[in-house]
Amino acid sequence: MKLFRNYFKKPVTVTKIQTAATQEQTGNEEEYTFDVVGESFQRDHLVALIKKHHLTDAGELYTTATLKLEPENDFDPTAVMVVIEELQVGYIPKPFSAEMTDYIKAKGGKSLQVPARVGWDRDSPQPAVGVRLKMEDF
Repeated sequence: MKLFRNYFKKPVTVTKIQTAATQEQTGNEEEYTFDVVGESFQRDHLVALIKKHHLTDAGELYTTATLKLEPENDFDPTAVMVVIEELQVGYIPKPFSAEMTDYIKAKGGKSLQVPARVGWDRDSPQPAVGVRLKMEDF
C-alpha cells in the first residue's frame, strides 16, 4: 500500500462505503462543485477521517459537512467554518462568506448541514486532500 505510508502501518482491505451521507446525497462527483479552502491547514483532520473509515484506497469519502458561522473570527466576522464529524476541515472562501452567512441565517440558524465529498489522489504517497460541497440552491 503506497498511499499514506507514513500514517498507516499495514495494508487494509477496503470496500467502498459511505458515511452519514445517503445514496441520494452522494450522486456523482460532478454535483460537488463548491470548493472549500484551507484544507492544507487541516490535513491531519482529513487524514484522521480517511483512516477512521478505512478508505485510503478509495480516493473519496461522501459524507455530511456542517457549515458553522464563526462571527468571533478576527480576520473575517462573516467566516464560515466547514466541519465533518466534529473535525474542522476548512472554510468557505472569503469572497463567498458574507453571502453564505446570510444564506445560513435565512435557513434559520447558525449552522447548516450539506452533502460533502472528500477526495484525494490514491496513487500519491502524500496526496493533497480536498473538500467539495454540494450546494444546490446557493
